[in-house]
Amino acid sequence: MARDPKPLKAKLDAICERHRGVMGYSLYHTRHNHRIDYRGDEIFPTASTIKVAVMSKAMEEIDAGRLSYSEKLPITPDDIREGSGLLQFYKENQSVEVKLLLHLMITVSDNTATIMLARRLGTVEVNRHLERLGLRNTRLLALHPPDDAELKALRDKWGMGMCTPNEMVQLLDAIRTHRAASPAACDRMLRIMSHQYYDDLIGSSTPPWVVACLKSGAVNRSRSDVGIIFAPSGAYILAVYTKENEDTRWTPENEGEVAIREVAREVWRFYHPRDSWRPPRGAEKLAVGYGGA
Repeated sequence: MARDPKPLKAKLDAICERHRGVMGYSLYHTRHNHRIDYRGDEIFPTASTIKVAVMSKAMEEIDAGRLSYSEKLPITPDDIREGSGLLQFYKENQSVEVKLLLHLMITVSDNTATIMLARRLGTVEVNRHLERLGLRNTRLLALHPPDDAELKALRDKWGMGMCTPNEMVQLLDAIRTHRAASPAACDRMLRIMSHQYYDDLIGSSTPPWVVACLKSGAVNRSRSDVGIIFAPSGAYILAVYTKENEDTRWTPENEGEVAIREVAREVWRFYHPRDSWRPPRGAEKLAVGYGGA
């Protein structure tokens, strides 16, 4: 029988409280039915973690036959975004299949791929998909309709997207349990998320033989990471968000990133106290780092 998670919550809460900024998390261990959080219902900027919602809506459209996995979308000048990703270096008007856009959006956090998909799907439709899943404070804010003053105001405040840690765990659990789309589509989403290039936060807390389905996000004063860890103790879902961070360095030593890794490692060790694995010496030299957004 699993131990009472109160000691784990005390450790995680303490990490959040000493962070130089605002930090929150939500954890759901599916086998033990443990649910703990800190600022779990508070709104945070999503940065790139909102791309999971775009992927989920795209899969719903594919299930319905309104979008094809092999449909090609042209790269227009209005789509190109700097920061993370590869498509910004492609030729304008080159066509890219939806399946490649989905993989690039999630695995290397491609901003141009995200804009292309959001334009094809519609920001309002993505948000309606989230509402159908019961998420009332999670929103995609990119490419909002010009006459939607509410979304514009939220975009000005939160950036690409907004969510709460608890709601992001709900979204990931809807994918895990095949409620976000068909079983085939949800399994494909998990496979895509398990190929994550940016795996230095929650991913670095787990041994390389454990499947980790991840998505991170970063802007100057915010770092975040979310994931489903298919651990020996049972699958658990963890979402960690920060905002108003004092440390804005784009290095692996950024305080927000260090705090997220600390939270993730405490969770792993709590549920696997007999596991001797630790990140090996020199692992920090091989950290990918994050390009922003």
